[in-house]
Amino acid sequence: MQVKTSPIFDLFDQQFDLAKKSFSSLNKQFRSKKAIELEEKIIFLEIYIDLLAKIHFSDKSFKFRLFKPFKALLKNVRKVHHLKLIRTALEYQKSLKLMGYNSYEKHIEAEKKVLYNEVYDQVTATPFGIWEDLYKEAFQYSQDLRPLLINTATTQIINEELEYFRLENNSNLKPKTIKDIHEGLQIIIALENIRMLSGLNPIFVESIHEKMNQLKRSLYLWYQNHLLLQHLSFFLTEKEDVNSKYKQLILDLGTQKSKLTEKVTDQCKYLFKRIL
Repeated sequence: MQVKTSPIFDLFDQQFDLAKKSFSSLNKQFRSKKAIELEEKIIFLEIYIDLLAKIHFSDKSFKFRLFKPFKALLKNVRKVHHLKLIRTALEYQKSLKLMGYNSYEKHIEAEKKVLYNEVYDQVTATPFGIWEDLYKEAFQYSQDLRPLLINTATTQIINEELEYFRLENNSNLKPKTIKDIHEGLQIIIALENIRMLSGLNPIFVESIHEKMNQLKRSLYLWYQNHLLLQHLSFFLTEKEDVNSKYKQLILDLGTQKSKLTEKVTDQCKYLFKRIL
């Protein structure tokens, strides 16, 4: 007898396969590109598991049991992504100022080597069975998911994200808040895609999705600047004598962050006014 799964499982199946391929590739040779791809796919898998947990709410341990083996892995590939963002942001600053930052660049390269070795060791030590276990349970819990169940669960999760946006709407956007808004948008956009795949209408119209994607891009640039400023500041606190070019770079990054924060704040106000 053929088991009937929801159409949304096809999306999980696709993303799961890509995640497993990235993981297998890292087992053979560590590359930051594959680590970042793995991070993206694991984030989607977590969103999907959260959706299933909302539907099968009677199983209280479902999400914890299923995603626990991936939490440390996600944390470490995210560190790889963060370091990549810092390196990219620094290269951009170097191109603007036509100068190098040798001591800081050496520090980043040393940190990169240690981090890559740590993550590679973790990947190789992670049992491949966690993937089989995840797939097996996701397949089982994705059987006979009617559109009404998917509609209720996706709406509930999206409303939870909107409630957080509502709480932050009248306050100054702090770094953690901006980071949380970025993650919230990722969740909403992923769930909207799941809704459409299951034959449901999206909650938000196309023009709102365009604004969400614009805000998401601005948040990404803000976060990149924030990571470089934070990382460089920490590096300089350990120096007794700071070269003037580093002091200037800190000032410039601070100015850029203020402008990016202002842009993000304006975009948030515009978007929240229309969705809350």
